[in-house]
Amino acid sequence: SCRRFGDCGLAAVAQRMEDKVIAIDQPTCFPSDLLVAVSSKDDGTMLDRGRHGADILENRRRFCDQIGVKYDDVVYHVISYDQGQTFDTIAEVTETDTVKCNNEGIFADALYTEAAGVGLFLPVADCIATVIYDSKRRALMLAHLGRHSTVAQLMTRAIQHFVEHGIQAKDLQIWMSPSITQKNYRMDYFDHADEISWQNFCRQTADGIYLDMQGFNRSLAVQAGVPAENIFISPIDTADDPNYFSHSSGDTGGRFAVLAEIGLPVL
Repeated sequence: SCRRFGDCGLAAVAQRMEDKVIAIDQPTCFPSDLLVAVSSKDDGTMLDRGRHGADILENRRRFCDQIGVKYDDVVYHVISYDQGQTFDTIAEVTETDTVKCNNEGIFADALYTEAAGVGLFLPVADCIATVIYDSKRRALMLAHLGRHSTVAQLMTRAIQHFVEHGIQAKDLQIWMSPSITQKNYRMDYFDHADEISWQNFCRQTADGIYLDMQGFNRSLAVQAGVPAENIFISPIDTADDPNYFSHSSGDTGGRFAVLAEIGLPVL
């Protein structure tokens, strides 16, 4: 048996949340051996320009404590926009990559682990923090699907990574976090607007181009063999919801976090 995070566990977590982490916004699609939690603005920002300031670390630790996880046992996920990035990098992580061993974090576009008790911790604002899980193999990935990695088709690469580990795409479950949706994701220009793959997910209007990032990534997952009924998208639009940080709404320095962790065996 393993440490379980089922409905009863979530209820207990909710008791400790003190109306910060928002219980109704937590995903319920995963089996009880997987914890996935999303913080809110009231938990404080999980990232600043200095990345690991004392007040930021305190916010992260407090959020982790609320959901029954030790911050020292998470892998801190760092996204880089440096020149030369391909935005489809996947890093396999274990206990040696957690904060207690590496407090700077892991630079990658997605983190993959089969290690129970190792949390994956990703700060985001409008981008889609995406959890992919195979309950048979107990294999977990947390992917950062922003515009760059979406265009790079990280979702396709992510599912391929599971398949390379002997996992069938049909066994995967996917959840996409609160993020900016098409009605608010406006761009003045988009290089890929005329590509066939984007035609259903790119709306051109007089005032700009509106992108459906969730729909595009969902279509990539379905094309890669994930059943549509296994894909769950949070209905929360970060640009509209005051409970979440949003770059497009002016929160340039704030991030909320998504944390995912496979339960430890119960001795």
